[in-house]
Amino acid sequence: MLFALTTDYGTREQRTECVRLINEGASLKDATSALGLPMWLRNIPAGALRQPFGDLPDTVAFNLEISNYIPKTETEIHYWLRRVLYAYQACDAEYALWMARQKRFPFRDRSSEPHTLLAAWAWFSMQSGTRGQQLLRKAWSPKISIRKAYDEARAWEHRLRLAERLGNGLLDTWFCGGMIGRYEFVPLVTVDDFLTEARIMGNCLDQYGDQLTHENARVFSMRLGGRHVADVEIGFHDDDPLMPMIEQIKGPKNKRASPEIWQAAYMWLGSQKFRPMKEGVLGGKEIGKKIKAAIWNPYLDQISDPTLRNRVEQYAFGPHLERLDRLREIFDGTMD
Repeated sequence: MLFALTTDYGTREQRTECVRLINEGASLKDATSALGLPMWLRNIPAGALRQPFGDLPDTVAFNLEISNYIPKTETEIHYWLRRVLYAYQACDAEYALWMARQKRFPFRDRSSEPHTLLAAWAWFSMQSGTRGQQLLRKAWSPKISIRKAYDEARAWEHRLRLAERLGNGLLDTWFCGGMIGRYEFVPLVTVDDFLTEARIMGNCLDQYGDQLTHENARVFSMRLGGRHVADVEIGFHDDDPLMPMIEQIKGPKNKRASPEIWQAAYMWLGSQKFRPMKEGVLGGKEIGKKIKAAIWNPYLDQISDPTLRNRVEQYAFGPHLERLDRLREIFDGTMD
């Protein structure tokens, strides 16, 4: 309570009433109630408090459970409390309780990106009808482990990038679909095409934002009598970047494709009219920016705290993903 008073927690009227009750010898419960502080904070040692509180969870369920998860040392409590309060402010009390239960948090506390991503992913998991929720592979739930949650949040992040990069769809698929013998070749054009194909085939096509960003791949779905049997990835030929080559063909769940499927794919590619494969033919940067804003705005609109909103905006629209792209190119040996 004293920490809250010295850091200007609550309104001026609340602080004045709290001090009045203290001077009159009122109970701790009455004084903290006047200040708007939840009673669960009395289990937090003063040495663990190093920054102002912000909004605090005060639901019945939260007050009943939270004390069971408080760590032992002041240093541990400090970082734990930061995680819990951010989880509440960036999502809700249920998510904050889930975060409080995580005894082993696998990320450095000084890195804000995992926290920001997890909270946004969890929030969209509970927002029916938003594009952010439609792009989820799996939603957050209080029973999910922290490792599984982060895996799913990262998969969601890649889907966001796929949606941004594709915009309203590929403007140039390099080659036309069509029939070769019994097999039909269907180009994947929109983000929903990629998501549907990934779900049906049990593969990672929903994570293909990077490949499409660098303009070095196109994907076609092979179908037999309407049944999805393989995915064909076309890329640039090693000896001539203007000519195509089949990078890979995978069956359901990335199983090896049969020789018949390979032969049909080569026949289909050989039947195409070759021309220089153009770069810069994705949905366009401006369209991508609009799509990204449309995805993130429902989340940003409900954040009232300017510091928190700025943190989310920096994550959603900042340069960190581009830095990751650069590092990936260096590690892949594609960039000096």
